[in-house]
Amino acid sequence: MKKISLVFSVVCLVFTSCSEDKMQEPVQAVNPKNVHVIHDDDPPSGQGDIPRSKLVYKSYDQKNFSLDDLWERYKKDVEVTAPDYHDNLKNFWFSIIGDRVIKEGNDEMKLYFLDEQMGLKQNFLNYDRFFNLLAACPLTDDEVETYALDFFERNRKAINGILWKTAEDKKAKLGELAYMQRTFFLLRNSDKG
Repeated sequence: MKKISLVFSVVCLVFTSCSEDKMQEPVQAVNPKNVHVIHDDDPPSGQGDIPRSKLVYKSYDQKNFSLDDLWERYKKDVEVTAPDYHDNLKNFWFSIIGDRVIKEGNDEMKLYFLDEQMGLKQNFLNYDRFFNLLAACPLTDDEVETYALDFFERNRKAINGILWKTAEDKKAKLGELAYMQRTFFLLRNSDKG
């Protein structure tokens, strides 16, 4: 009987000492404001996939929402995210509401989204929207140039950091970025003259 209670006590002790609390602490993600990495509710795939529980999927038909409602949904959606899909989520959101922000948004909203786009590692999905947003923001010429050059450099580095299927694909993406930047500055300078 002593052996059974001793074995029982040892087994209980082993199970008790091995059952560690596996809850992960929120970790601050890179660059974004008030974004935490939490793996309990929406474990990231590690592939950049945006989880289906995100509001962006329920906001895709944006005509059902006012621009202010979409902005609030955006803020709520990007508040909790993971690094593997963080940039994809913000880019996806901006591809959906960016045109409305540019046309209908007030200066505060435009500057907010400009700041959000500048905080991303890359903006492949939104080259044209970014430059349209930049043109719509109340900025000085020097600020516009600084944002545009930073955007170009950041995206150029991101393109060069990708292993492309072919050299032609990489060249095409770099060309698209250079074309957008060139066109933006040509149009901006023609408006001055």
